[in-house]
Amino acid sequence: MLSNRHEAFRYIFSPPLQCQFNIAIENEPDKVSHFGHAEIHNISPHGIMFSSKFNIPQNRDLVRVSIKFTLEEMDFFVSGHFRWKKTHAEEFMYGILLDNDKEVEKKIINQLKIISKKKHNLQ
Repeated sequence: MLSNRHEAFRYIFSPPLQCQFNIAIENEPDKVSHFGHAEIHNISPHGIMFSSKFNIPQNRDLVRVSIKFTLEEMDFFVSGHFRWKKTHAEEFMYGILLDNDKEVEKKIINQLKIISKKKHNLQ
């Protein structure tokens, strides 16, 4: 199982953050799924761990995932590739390596700082 859970900055959501996702076949624009519901359990500027009831095929070289979510007051639409998959109870857990540029990474970090400050009453 490949993962980078020891990355310097990783935020764990409790309860998990609601999101929507879809999958697409690389280089085949007509092969895109409808959006499904999932929950983000943790996030870093470079990756997301989410769970879903959908059993998504794992072919790292061909399958891309796009994820829509809101952090505090900012909407995000990010994409990446699956890194790993685990079965957990009646759901599937997925690790996603995001294809973010530096600007998106900064925005994610800034929104997570706002959430963390509010959670710990530091404003």
